[in-house]
Amino acid sequence: MNYLDFGPQNSRGFRALKVWLALRQAGRQGYARMIGDDIRLSRRLHARVQRTPGLQAFTQSLTICTFRYVPSDFDPESGDEATEGYLNALNEALLERIQSSGEAFVSNAVVGGRYLLRPCIVNFNTSEADVDALPDVVVRLGEEVDGSLRSRAPQPA
Repeated sequence: MNYLDFGPQNSRGFRALKVWLALRQAGRQGYARMIGDDIRLSRRLHARVQRTPGLQAFTQSLTICTFRYVPSDFDPESGDEATEGYLNALNEALLERIQSSGEAFVSNAVVGGRYLLRPCIVNFNTSEADVDALPDVVVRLGEEVDGSLRSRAPQPA
């Protein structure tokens, strides 16, 4: 086993310089503070999602939380396959709309077969105002995407 493969490379292009400079600038306490701030913002977002009609919160761990948009006329706890299928398709289309809007960037996760939105807070420039704005952005864009998907759905005869 070559232990050199398990640490920052210290030759050939000096890739460890970025790590060394960052640690030198911020220090251990600086990194601990920045990571702690990101965790606090993730918890704040999760709490805000729990209070926002139209959003269903799932998980929160470290700097990541997961949730999905659920239109007001849907029961997310019904366990109905058609409902889950629609909510998965809706949130997948919503993710694309959020990213293309440029208002926020979130990724996705699939938890228990449910397609969820997954913000991961890792940028030191992310603020409480950013976190507070995200649920409203998701609901607004979610309503647009839901309306678009339903208008294209076949209507019963």
